[in-house]
Amino acid sequence: MKNNSKIATIAGILITILALGFSAFIIFNGSKEAIFTIDETTNTLEISGGLYSKKIVIDSTVAISMTDPLVIARRTNGSSVGNVKSGYFTLEGELAVYLNLGDSTHPWIEIYDGEDYFYINLKDEQSTLDLYNELLAQYQEG
Repeated sequence: MKNNSKIATIAGILITILALGFSAFIIFNGSKEAIFTIDETTNTLEISGGLYSKKIVIDSTVAISMTDPLVIARRTNGSSVGNVKSGYFTLEGELAVYLNLGDSTHPWIEIYDGEDYFYINLKDEQSTLDLYNELLAQYQEG
């Protein structure tokens, strides 16, 4: 009986450690700021560094604008750690969107490709504005 009890205790401890490690990994990666890279050769905006990476084609078919923060109705398949939001969410009015927000309380960049809405920003407003201007420059070139 003692041997089975030791095995059960060890198994319980291992499962707990694995669950805590996995949770810490998810929280850490979910709260990391995304890296936005504009690839001028393929006219794409590459979003990496978080749990929900994405490539968005930036060409004459997309509309790019700045918007004030919108009301997020629910998270459908995403990560939300404080004001950092990444993944797929539903906005008020049942609009399904992709968010990658370093701070959901600052203005967002809206990218609409005719089918999907993408909303992105960085942790501070000036960095977001700089990225917006880079995207506009790429849009005008692409």
